[in-house]
Amino acid sequence: MSGQTRSQPVPSTPAELGAVPSPEPPARVSQTAYQELRARIVDLTYPPGEMVNELQLSKALGIGRMPIREAVARLAQERFIWVIPRRGMVIANLSLTEVLNLMEARLIVETGLVRELCGKVSDAELEELTMLFKAVDEAGATGDYLHFLARDHEAHVRLAEMVRNDFLGPLAESLHLHNLRFWRYCHRNRMVTDGHIQPHETLLQALRRRDPDAAEREIRHLVGTSRASLQNLF
Repeated sequence: MSGQTRSQPVPSTPAELGAVPSPEPPARVSQTAYQELRARIVDLTYPPGEMVNELQLSKALGIGRMPIREAVARLAQERFIWVIPRRGMVIANLSLTEVLNLMEARLIVETGLVRELCGKVSDAELEELTMLFKAVDEAGATGDYLHFLARDHEAHVRLAEMVRNDFLGPLAESLHLHNLRFWRYCHRNRMVTDGHIQPHETLLQALRRRDPDAAEREIRHLVGTSRASLQNLF
């Protein structure tokens, strides 16, 4: 009717109501700092042995010093960073002892993972793992070692996730990030050869049969071969 006025839309969003958007929660900023710093350590932006400090890291990431401090504390717990009293912080070095300890930890965790996986994995997950490890082996055949390392890391982390254990999954991911950092360092320093690339079909066959003993044997072979290779490198 001509006597009526058109109603105006009612503001519904914080912006329409004139509200100031809430700042990002501190816990989320700390998580962002942690993930970004860890990524830069693993991709060797911050190489082993480099001294760093909170102010430097804060400026590099554009994040406040308190979230940086919290992120560094987590990275120190995971042995990506060493905190040296009265001297500062240093990106963890890659000595033979450190890497042998890493291999030992991988062996203990991964043998348990594949044994558990044999009792839990679904047919659909087996198909997914087959595709992931096929991509790993294809990357290895191309001679693109960095691409191979990325695919290998992705496949092993996904395998750990399939065990569906909230403690084991993050632990396995952390170990494989250390592994990824080490082999990237070896590649950068021209220390790797085709002999460091191992196929995964035998492991997949054991998982398809749901055979925990065979799966464990294959993991022991894979990790043992890596261990022998790194000892030769050093």
